[in-house]
Amino acid sequence: MNVIRSEEQTAFVISPEVVKFVNDALIVNTTITSFKNCRFAFNEGAEFIEFDAKGKSRRFTDPPAWFISPNDFARGQWLNNHQLADYGTKEFISTFIAKFPNVKERREHCNLLFDLQLDKAAPASSQPAPVRKAGNRNRITTKPKITDLGSPEIFMQFYERLEKAVQSDRFPTLQILTGHEDLAKVPNSLKGSVRTWFKAITGELPPNNKRVEAGNVALFCAPIREQLKQIDAVGPERYYQTLSQAISQAGEQYIADFTFMFPQ
Repeated sequence: MNVIRSEEQTAFVISPEVVKFVNDALIVNTTITSFKNCRFAFNEGAEFIEFDAKGKSRRFTDPPAWFISPNDFARGQWLNNHQLADYGTKEFISTFIAKFPNVKERREHCNLLFDLQLDKAAPASSQPAPVRKAGNRNRITTKPKITDLGSPEIFMQFYERLEKAVQSDRFPTLQILTGHEDLAKVPNSLKGSVRTWFKAITGELPPNNKRVEAGNVALFCAPIREQLKQIDAVGPERYYQTLSQAISQAGEQYIADFTFMFPQ
């Protein structure tokens, strides 16, 4: 809170506890005066939250101008934040080790500072990995369940991407609908919400590679355009408010089984 109250513009690496604190606070209220003029980047730049001068929040997924990537941050503000900018090499190493006694946390900070790309490094093994049959060995269903981010702003971004795709006769794939080409970097909560919203509007799941390769894009997009006209008639924001309530009431349904009709 001392950082938030500071009049200076300052950037900090935040812990998972802070991320949880901010998200939990937003469940209670989307306007938080204590967070006014604060900006948060989660999931290494896949999700963002801004609070305006009155503390009103806004969620979005497209990187804003103020976003500092972890590596850029590490090479600049990090040393000042941790008061290590003026240390010599030997003193820096001993202080760094003492400052982060937890080895996992120490690796994370080293990865940020020196771009070690630890997430890409595969440990060497003298034994070949055992060959396993593909498939669901535990016989536990992997069908995704409905989910909703509870953010009108992110829904409107999804809606605009969907409308733009079908108006130009392009398959609205998950990459297009989330705005991320690399789906591995997209939070599961966003992918699940996009699938849920798309199923509610169209009655289908977003087209996969097999559907795209099969063609017939005009035939696929034509009925969606008609459905979007109906949503435009009631207003996308009003539509989303009703849809969000329906998702909440539906509970633990699977996306494939979820249906939604806007009340007339």
